Amino acid sequence: GGDLKLEEIQELWNRDREIDISELATESIRIPQIHDKYLKIYVDEKIKLRKLQLNLAKISKMKSDYYSGRMSQEELDRLEWQPFLVKVLKGEVNSYVESDDDIIKLKETIALMEEKINYIDSVIRMINNRGFQIKSAIDWIKYKDGIS
Repeated sequence: GGDLKLEEIQELWNRDREIDISELATESIRIPQIHDKYLKIYVDEKIKLRKLQLNLAKISKMKSDYYSGRMSQEELDRLEWQPFLVKVLKGEVNSYVESDDDIIKLKETIALMEEKINYIDSVIRMINNRGFQIKSAIDWIKYKDGIS
C-alpha cells in the first residue's frame, strides 16, 4: 500500500524474484501470493493514474479559461490567481496551457506513473512464467538424477 516509488517496487521485485532451487515446491506455492501482491500494486497505480488524467483534463480546462480571459473574478479569487492581463489570441491559448508550470508538473507525474505501471506489468508477466520455469527446473533435476 501507500505511495510506492518506482525504486521501491524494483527493490521489492529484486527480493521476490529469487527462486530457491532447493525449495521448488515452496517456490511453486508462492507464485499466487507474489502474483496477488503485484496485481494489487498494479491496480492501485492504475486507479491513481486515472485520477491524475482526470485532474489534468480539469486543470487544462481551467488554465484555458484563465489564459483566454474567460475566468470569472469569483473563480480567480477562489483559486487565489491573479488575472492574466495579456491578450492571448484564440490560437495561442493552447501553447500557454501546455507551457504552464502546473500542467508540466502534472504531465511529469503522469509519465512517471505510466513508467511504474509498465514496470509492474512486466513483473506480472515474469511471475506468470514462473510456474513454467519451476517445472523446467524440476524436469532438469529429475533428468540429472536419472529419475524418469
